[in-house]
Amino acid sequence: MYVKINRNVCDHQLAICERCLGKFLANPMGYERQCFEEIKEDGSDLLTLDLHTGERTVRIELNDEQRRLLAGEGWASFVEFAVPMYRTKTEHPR
Repeated sequence: MYVKINRNVCDHQLAICERCLGKFLANPMGYERQCFEEIKEDGSDLLTLDLHTGERTVRIELNDEQRRLLAGEGWASFVEFAVPMYRTKTEHPR
């Protein structure tokens, strides 16, 4: 499955963002949020996340075990840059 997420369209702080993504990772077929720009079944055994936050985009590919781990740990600990806890308000795309 492929999922494209744009954190810039949601103004929640990091802990809520991580909990929200964790709910999706625990149940990928039954959870979708406003920051999800694309969800498609690509036939892969891996879950591929393209996560855009601020000016950065990171690709995370997860097998089932990694998906469960990330659901509990939060995604910010799996990227190689400091993710700000709070963000300034952004406008939703039209």
